[in-house]
Amino acid sequence: MTSSFSPQSEPARYYYGLYPQYQEEYEHLQSMNYNIEVQRPKLKTTDQLNFQINVISRSVDSNSVSRLNTLLHNHQEVSCKRFFQEGQDWIKSILFHQDFPSESIEELAQRLVPEVHELFDFDEKLFGSDFANGAEPSDNLRFTLSLKVVVMI
Repeated sequence: MTSSFSPQSEPARYYYGLYPQYQEEYEHLQSMNYNIEVQRPKLKTTDQLNFQINVISRSVDSNSVSRLNTLLHNHQEVSCKRFFQEGQDWIKSILFHQDFPSESIEELAQRLVPEVHELFDFDEKLFGSDFANGAEPSDNLRFTLSLKVVVMI
């Protein structure tokens, strides 16, 4: 999954990849010749999404020497309910960095939220209701997503 963006002032691009941990497990089992059907995990409002985030800038100087610089490396956890309700705002808040243009963060947030929704089964009736928090069992699950972003400067 790649994307590029060019703001008005000077061209800046970014590329990103979003990788769910459960997908890697399915691919490993399939490589071992297990016949399984990949299904999107059905989420409860109290389940957690654990984002492992790496944002790296890549620049090339006048001598064509490429430099990599880590802008952000952290782990952020959010409840599935909060992600469902505040997804874009939450992503923008965790990706903020002075060297990552805010226009690019805005576009990336707009692209990431639907991609996360494609990876998981969010029951809109359950996640859209205010009373759903206490109605679910306490065996909450944690799903890990790796987000890698390269900002071209």
